[in-house]
Amino acid sequence: MKELPPSLIQTWLFFGLASEALGRDVPHNEFFDNQAVGSPSGSIDLRIPIWFWSELTARWTDLAKSLSTEEYQRARQALKDNHDLAMIALCLWDEPLGGAVDEGDTELALVLLSVHMLLYLIQQVFGTQKVLRTTVCARSTQLLIRAAVSRGWCRKRLNFVESVRTFYPALYFLCSSPLPHGNRGDHSSCTPTKCQVVTTLAKPNHRKHCRRCRTVKVPLDPVLRIIAEDGIPLIRIARLPSGKIQLQVVPYTRTLRFVAVSHVWADRQLGSTKNGLPNCQVEYLNSVLTKLPNLGVSISEILPLGRWGFAQHYEYFWLDTFCIPQAPEHADLRNKAIGSMNLIYAAAAQTIVFDSALQKFDAGRRPASMIYGGKPSFSAPADENLLDVTARVCASNWMGRAW
Repeated sequence: MKELPPSLIQTWLFFGLASEALGRDVPHNEFFDNQAVGSPSGSIDLRIPIWFWSELTARWTDLAKSLSTEEYQRARQALKDNHDLAMIALCLWDEPLGGAVDEGDTELALVLLSVHMLLYLIQQVFGTQKVLRTTVCARSTQLLIRAAVSRGWCRKRLNFVESVRTFYPALYFLCSSPLPHGNRGDHSSCTPTKCQVVTTLAKPNHRKHCRRCRTVKVPLDPVLRIIAEDGIPLIRIARLPSGKIQLQVVPYTRTLRFVAVSHVWADRQLGSTKNGLPNCQVEYLNSVLTKLPNLGVSISEILPLGRWGFAQHYEYFWLDTFCIPQAPEHADLRNKAIGSMNLIYAAAAQTIVFDSALQKFDAGRRPASMIYGGKPSFSAPADENLLDVTARVCASNWMGRAW
């Protein structure tokens, strides 16, 4: 079977199955004219044309109405038998024995990936559970990984493919999306085990249009004392009569609701080795926190009311830059604070994520609210962009951090 030329495999697996699904002969040019299968430089276009999906759903909807139940089930079973046979053959060709993938088999990999996309559409029509997921040793998967690397992806960042076995259309969509790390650095030398670009912690940048503002530092003594006493230091942003920002430190108690701030150090926004940040970054963080909805009542209080209640905003937050001592002389307390991070995030009322690529992404807006019968309190992504949002979050730099 493996000695068959890719063109013959394509004729049998792809076009044979497509013709069976539509109940008519499907000529090659119907797909090629729509660039259903192609390999432009640095990219892959294997999208099934919309006309195929429309015709497929229309045909089987009509058959369900025009045929008797027995006749419809026979037609459905015939397509399912061909579908299952194609799936078995696809697995045999896509995952070579021994796990060695020949990178020169691009033509074969393109054909096999197109069959994955076709099978997924047919499976969605019939609601079957036999959906093939990506495996890192498959030719189709390796083809998408190579295409992503050629577009500038960091090879190490693509390791999520090994842990997240998703559907092939989803992986195709992920590898076609904008780079999660932006255009920062040349990742062409990165390997599956090491990113060659980000190796050290850099100083935080100033916000756009900032003229090198002052640095706001946290009072370190109370931070050290609270950690030494097995506590969790929390930060409160206060504004002095002069207008300047001041950071206040308090120990966590069960009566205090706080936000845990999680971020990507390589973005150079909220990460610093000096326990301080530019004033413009602190102002930006404060503006985000003050707009974050704060669930101010317990579940036992919500149910009788039939609605959600909100406090004005969160007054306290935890951020590693301020709450973990960075100096070498405080290494013991630093390690102790890092060891408590799982408890800190568990105790937080909410966690807010700062990732530069996600922050720049415009997902559209639709009014949303957690208040039953009330006015919208925040914006959520537009429904038509939910797949894009999910893909970008999965492939983001934040998802590739150590914790």
